[in-house]
Amino acid sequence: MIRWLRTLGVLIQKEWRLEWRSKELFTLLACNAVLFSVLVGAGVSSAVLDVATAEKIYPMLLWVVFMLSSTTSVTRFNEQELEGRGFEGLLLSGVSGAQMYLAKVVVMTLFFSVSFVLLVLLLALSLDKDVSGILGSLCIVGIGASSALASLLALLAAVASTSKLKGILLPIISLPVLFPVFLCGMEMTMELVLNGALNEGTPWPIILLCAETLYMVAGINLFEMAIKE
Repeated sequence: MIRWLRTLGVLIQKEWRLEWRSKELFTLLACNAVLFSVLVGAGVSSAVLDVATAEKIYPMLLWVVFMLSSTTSVTRFNEQELEGRGFEGLLLSGVSGAQMYLAKVVVMTLFFSVSFVLLVLLLALSLDKDVSGILGSLCIVGIGASSALASLLALLAAVASTSKLKGILLPIISLPVLFPVFLCGMEMTMELVLNGALNEGTPWPIILLCAETLYMVAGINLFEMAIKE
């Protein structure tokens, strides 16, 4: 078990170095966050929405932008390993598909979480919304959703990696399956925006945890099969 965890730690370092060297995922996430926020701000300004209406649409806009940004940006995540036949080398060295999958999920979760916080701040600025009082709670919701997103997208990116249309294919196949994450995130954000805290006994955190568990179990069991194909 200790050896298994050490190998996982080495793989996480490898994923971090590969991504930080190319900065493709981070650049795409950051650019999408800025672009979408500017477009939303321009649209809301031209629509002349009042403060109450802007506050109500903030959660929906935040999660629509976050989901679209994440699913479109992750298409480049496996490029370096595919070009260098990294997956084959790792499998031949005795690394399991579950270890490779979990390493990707950890690194992807980190970048998605940073992207979410950036989106929270940029959209709040665009809509002239003060989120300082609920920023910590929003970050917790964002980290949970980012982990669920990474759990599914790491698997689907491997499935779609050999397709020439993966830039289009990945969002198409992932967004319907990620609807529980979108719904949970939007509902929890709405509660935080309107009430300042989650309602007691709200079911959304449990639903999000169940969805994340389902995605992760599928990824652990199917990732190796996906990269071999």
